[in-house]
Amino acid sequence: MIYIKSTYDIELIKQAAAIWKKVRTLLYKICKPGVSLISLDEKVAEFVAQNNATCSFYKYDGFPGHICISINDEIIHGIPNDYVIKSDDLVTFDVGITYKNHICDAAFTIHVDPQTAAPKKINEVTKLSLNEALKVIKPQSHIGDISHVVETIANQNGFEVIRNFGGHGCGNKLHEDPMILNYGKPHSGPEIVAGMTLCIEPMLLTGTDKYYIDKKNKWTVRSKNHKLTCHWEHMVLVTNNGCEILTEER
Repeated sequence: MIYIKSTYDIELIKQAAAIWKKVRTLLYKICKPGVSLISLDEKVAEFVAQNNATCSFYKYDGFPGHICISINDEIIHGIPNDYVIKSDDLVTFDVGITYKNHICDAAFTIHVDPQTAAPKKINEVTKLSLNEALKVIKPQSHIGDISHVVETIANQNGFEVIRNFGGHGCGNKLHEDPMILNYGKPHSGPEIVAGMTLCIEPMLLTGTDKYYIDKKNKWTVRSKNHKLTCHWEHMVLVTNNGCEILTEER
């Protein structure tokens, strides 16, 4: 079911987004070489509680972390553990914030203490594919238009998009319709209408679109060839003439 949000819903989703942006600012400050993933997860959980909100992913279908932290070949659903961040790591933070039963969900990737060109390139291309996809979101466009832009930008720059995972509606629930894959045909899929709140999340891989789910933790999605991956996500509100990026960087 696709939820068209009420004015009440939108206001609370924006308040959740405001907290989400504070978490992003915190993580940009404390994500450094020598820091463990579990310590970052704990600091986020404490900070979110101080803001009278909760971490949407915690215990969601049994997920053990408060946020997802994915490193290098881990494209999504990384579980915070005792891994210590190193220079040149690509670290993706996927954060969900629940505030008064309304949710903001978005992700961003930090190239920590850059040393080589490859992490920088996939990070920039993933973010570019997201930004270009946002430009086509407006009433009477279609979900497939978003998907097509992400895939086109990825392929033009030598990367692949993941299959079976993608963006989604969000706000009243963590995962709502419609599913927004990172590949597709223009003018296909549900029509976009004002009042939708959507999470657009390109997920790019190097050299192949093949992946596997970690057999030990049954969550983390990794590239099959163990080469670099990257994931960015914005949450947007569809307006009468385009979209408002609720998690926009200032």
